[in-house]
Amino acid sequence: MKIGQYYSNYVNNIYKTNEEKKGGYVEGKTVNKSAVEISAQAKALVKRISESEDSHFSEKVEAIRRSIQDGTYKVDADKIADKIMEKIDSEGMDSNG
Repeated sequence: MKIGQYYSNYVNNIYKTNEEKKGGYVEGKTVNKSAVEISAQAKALVKRISESEDSHFSEKVEAIRRSIQDGTYKVDADKIADKIMEKIDSEGMDSNG
């Protein structure tokens, strides 16, 4: 397809440079601004998570994610069943107590 002089400006405007795409370049005047506020509760939660004794949580999650993608993740059905039974037993004791 041959693009004439008339359409070349149109095409150039559509296909901006990679630098403009990466930088989020938007042609024109900025009209509105947005502001984001993070609540004190959310900040406290992030702080609590980061200070938790299990600081390698995200590493564990990433390892599990990779093993699922690789097809090497193994589910221990007995372990899951044991945890379910422990939870049921503990809730039964709490409600009877």
